[in-house]
Amino acid sequence: MKDAVEEKNIEYVWHFTRLANLDGILSHGLINRQGIVETGLPFEFNDDYRFDGHENSICCSIGHPNYKMFYRLRQENPDSEWVVIVLQPSILWEKDCAFCTTNAASNEVTCIPVEHRKGIAAFNKLFDEVPGKPPRSELGISESCPTDPQAEVLVFGDIEHRYIIGIITQSKETETTLKAKYPNFEFLYHRALFLARKDYQHWK
Repeated sequence: MKDAVEEKNIEYVWHFTRLANLDGILSHGLINRQGIVETGLPFEFNDDYRFDGHENSICCSIGHPNYKMFYRLRQENPDSEWVVIVLQPSILWEKDCAFCTTNAASNEVTCIPVEHRKGIAAFNKLFDEVPGKPPRSELGISESCPTDPQAEVLVFGDIEHRYIIGIITQSKETETTLKAKYPNFEFLYHRALFLARKDYQHWK
């Protein structure tokens, strides 16, 4: 798996969340929903329910955040500020992961047993051509991007501090504030990660 990930030149894995959750994440790492509920840690969940059926996992993206879901959540929660957690790609081979070719809660994905979504073959399917869509060469996406922009990775268990590279902020002001508050972590305002992927017009 390590070789397969490195062959795609994947440098980062992404996880977006509300800014309000950052203190807990930087204190405890990323904890899956089931663990948060069981321990009673304060947390603002993105959705009321996990329709993918795997509350013991953490949803992540490769190449670019799942902008369709990210945009919807920001529109539904206009009073919330958001951040994108930047994670080491090594979670893809060091953690128990399931690879979903499109949104993990979609019928197209949930009909596939989760064990069939694990391993190198499942990982490589993320980069297959999608019927009815232009070829990857026409989409113009990098080799590190799954073909479908809603492709997701379910990381089972928790993601410890050592996997956190840094945090992308929604504004320059927030970057400055967080740098002063958390001097042991890296922060960067990077607007592109809050926008759609470059091939968005093909996925409307």
